[in-house]
Amino acid sequence: MPRKDASFQINKKSLLTAALIIFLLIVVSYCLTLFVPPGSYQTITDENGNVAIEAGSYAQTGDAGEYPVYNIILSIFKSFAPGGDVNIIMIVIMLFILLIGGSFTLLDKCGILRAVIAKIAAKMMGRKYLLIAVISFVFMFLGSFFGILEEIVPLIPLVVGLSYMLGWDSLMGLGLSLLATSFGFAAALYNPFSIVISQQLAGVPVYSGTLLRLVFFAVIYGVLLLFLIRYAKKLDKNPMCSSVYIEDTARREKYRMTPAEIKEAAQFNKKPLVFVGALLAVMFAYLVSAPFLGIADYSMIVIAVIFILAATVGAKLAGYKSTAKTFFSGMRDIAPGILLIPMAMAVSTIIRDSGIQDTLLYYSSSVISNASPYVNIIIIYAAILILEFFVAQASTKAFLILPLVVPLAALSGISGQTVVFAYALGDGFLNVLYPTNAMLLIALGLTTVSYPKWFRFTIWIQLLIAAISIGFLMLAIGIGYH
Repeated sequence: MPRKDASFQINKKSLLTAALIIFLLIVVSYCLTLFVPPGSYQTITDENGNVAIEAGSYAQTGDAGEYPVYNIILSIFKSFAPGGDVNIIMIVIMLFILLIGGSFTLLDKCGILRAVIAKIAAKMMGRKYLLIAVISFVFMFLGSFFGILEEIVPLIPLVVGLSYMLGWDSLMGLGLSLLATSFGFAAALYNPFSIVISQQLAGVPVYSGTLLRLVFFAVIYGVLLLFLIRYAKKLDKNPMCSSVYIEDTARREKYRMTPAEIKEAAQFNKKPLVFVGALLAVMFAYLVSAPFLGIADYSMIVIAVIFILAATVGAKLAGYKSTAKTFFSGMRDIAPGILLIPMAMAVSTIIRDSGIQDTLLYYSSSVISNASPYVNIIIIYAAILILEFFVAQASTKAFLILPLVVPLAALSGISGQTVVFAYALGDGFLNVLYPTNAMLLIALGLTTVSYPKWFRFTIWIQLLIAAISIGFLMLAIGIGYH
């Protein structure tokens, strides 16, 4: 049965909505400079070349309202200037998104993507809810143990396509992949970006304090699993209750099949499927081993190469002719999405260049006093949640806030281990809620989901997770978590 073409590419409506939201946030960031005076901390550099701020060294350097208004526009381009936020890592991310876009378009057009999804669906059609448990656990595990987040973007179209084939929607696919990875990133056991670096900065033995974080991981996994299964059952009863039912129409028609059609689609040429399957196995082996081999910094390059090989060689094995043309058309279709990256970075550019970033840190740290440690740990957690809005990168934020917070927290009897725990919780969960995270907006752009609909879909579980997080922080204080 012929299907309407509906390739995974940047959704124009979602892109425009996201761009408008970010621009409004840029304006709000500028408005902060009208009321908050600039200031700065002195910095210190350790033996490894890492730069951190020195506690007690804050000094105001000017008056509020001195930052020129034209920076509302200029900040978007400033990110590309030397020393800007769009450094070599951001450029790699942009190239990564382009190459992945080309690869997935080619895999889609030559039929491999649909066949891979059909094979998974054929084996799990009678065990759909078990599949939810397995997929969400795998993505949470990758985020929790290895700090993987942006790297899962290439897998989102695969999981969303599987969601369509099993009778669900794009929100469900994003929940299984994007939401699960972010929750794992926050419920971190050995995440090198939020746990290892933070423990080093806090003077805490690396990889210590695992037991409480393991219990927290199990609780968050249970909450996420109940959330996803409940939503899946809701869609199984009435698919039209989906808030993206109309937007999903074309793609749902392409991937939604009867059990007989799924079995037929799974009978694809075996050579390309075996080749692509082998490369995906190599990719997962790399993701698991990279942190231990010290090669995690090359993850995006390796993943991009794997997907390019999977697409180009797989298409050739499948007998597809227009390989180059299709690959470059895929890059062209996804290209508008990378414009969100410098726009999202413009928010942090304004906060940093105006000099109010250190002032906001100073105000936040000044609130922490010799009051009850239960009150202070909530203040620390809230401060990290606020800072996450402006500075998304986990390691950068750790160097900004922990040298200030750890000694202040110690005054009220809060251990460095508890501060690290609070930092991980405040840093990770909102990666998939704040619109200043360009990775979130690009991931949404690959589907039919607009940011407002994603916000409505996830806000209640985010609030529940926040309540659970506060409960665990209270528990950490109560048991003297070290």
